[in-house]
Amino acid sequence: MVEMSVLLEKMLIFLVLMVIGYTLAKRGMLDKNSTRAISSLTINVFMCATIIGSGLGMEKGLSLGELGKLMLVVFAMQGLGYVIAAVVARVLPDNRERQPVFELLMSMGNSMFVALPVVQLIYGATASFYVALSCLPFNILLYTYGIYRLKKTHDGGGLRLKEILTMPLCATLVSLLILLLHIPVPGAVRSLISTMSGATMPLSMLVIGASLGSVSLLDAFKSGRLYLVSAVRLLLVPLLTWALLRLFISDTELLMTMTVIAACPSAILITVLCIQYGRDAVFAAEGTLQNTALSLVTIPLLLWLLGR
Repeated sequence: MVEMSVLLEKMLIFLVLMVIGYTLAKRGMLDKNSTRAISSLTINVFMCATIIGSGLGMEKGLSLGELGKLMLVVFAMQGLGYVIAAVVARVLPDNRERQPVFELLMSMGNSMFVALPVVQLIYGATASFYVALSCLPFNILLYTYGIYRLKKTHDGGGLRLKEILTMPLCATLVSLLILLLHIPVPGAVRSLISTMSGATMPLSMLVIGASLGSVSLLDAFKSGRLYLVSAVRLLLVPLLTWALLRLFISDTELLMTMTVIAACPSAILITVLCIQYGRDAVFAAEGTLQNTALSLVTIPLLLWLLGR
């Protein structure tokens, strides 16, 4: 059972760090360039250390059969979110220009910046490794179907191998090799990785807050349509994910980790992609800010209710 007091304590820490990042951005102490630099450092160095450390911290290695089952679970979890979002976006009475933005806000969760530190603090290394595995379906779906939906002309939306092979994904593959091949890792290396991993959570929360510093809190909470997006992203998707996966998964830790990933707020990357492909980036940023703030309540609530 997940204790509500523990969850609230962890989420309060996340909230404080996000507010610090948001305040620093508002006061001009963290501009876009510095935020981008810290984000890159977090993703490509500290988060990779956390991912590799999660593999090192697992009590036992993985067989190919166990890995295959895990991959089926993470692909099902990510795919279900896209299916739900696609159905809801197509029944919304909105213009076709904004429809892809709605869809991605509901389908793309900020798993590496939110789920990874959450499950690391609550469940430990094994759960962190499950989150790391979700990098693969996340990247494949984002850089194929996600880009296809954002492109106005829908041409050339094929698989981009260079974009899919991000540093966190490469770290996941390294972690997999260590587990599958039982590669010995020296104690000094383990200590270094453990020390670096400690920076992932605070930096992740600071980056989220700073990245949303250019968005007005008032505007983000005025749109009724965005509340629908938040309800789908933060409640409908995780609840359906939990209800479906629990039919096939007996491991409570795995089930709740997949639920946390499904319950994450919209990825900040959506706004970046909307700018790149000429979609409504302001709307995307407002939606991300709103459901990121609301997730500080919904994630612990879902964990408390479903983890009992």
